[in-house]
Amino acid sequence: MTDRITLAARNNALWCDVVARSHGISTTTDADVWAASTRTPPYYPDAVTLSPTVGEYDVLARVDDSDGCSVKDSWARLDLSLEDFARIVVGEWVWLDPSAPVRRTGGPAWGRVTTPAGMAAWVRAWAGDPDAQDVLRATLLDEPGVHVLAARPADDPDAPVVAGAVVHVTGEVAGIGNVFTRAGDDDGAWAAAAAAAREVVGGIPLVGWEAGASLDAAVAAGCERLGPLSVWLK
Repeated sequence: MTDRITLAARNNALWCDVVARSHGISTTTDADVWAASTRTPPYYPDAVTLSPTVGEYDVLARVDDSDGCSVKDSWARLDLSLEDFARIVVGEWVWLDPSAPVRRTGGPAWGRVTTPAGMAAWVRAWAGDPDAQDVLRATLLDEPGVHVLAARPADDPDAPVVAGAVVHVTGEVAGIGNVFTRAGDDDGAWAAAAAAAREVVGGIPLVGWEAGASLDAAVAAGCERLGPLSVWLK
């Protein structure tokens, strides 16, 4: 599974890179680590490990490791507790093979978001906290490989967004993340988002990471579990 995790971790790091750069943050990427030069927006790490053998201090040397620093440990192998970090999330990478059926059961129609106004509506539906509404900006719509997907109860671009997801294509795989629903049906939303993503990206695997109920929803939709990851926060 390591090769699949490597693909998933790199895809996720490149999505973090897109978001960081949309906020004017400079970044670096090599075979071991993706890292941001300064603190990233809420919900996004300052570093993502891209190799299962990279060490704790190799990672911390690349970031501002003061209070507020966060690290996504893609293989859940680091121990940053000695540097006053706490493990705040334990999740798993998931993989949806193109041959796997998606267990979708009806629901509203999904489509791509293509305008700044549409993006603003999507963000308002996604962000439970008003302070988070600036995290994902309309400039992301211009990034190669980025597709923002929204579900609306009617075939009308002005209808309210009731569910959504982001898809980011990076070579051999497409990352699916930021899956949400306003209706509380996580299983249905994840399956619908995966089906909509397939319509956009074609026959390549979907990858991502989830935790808790969202992980259960991804597995219920047909995803394979690849292995654990951790998020550390100082």
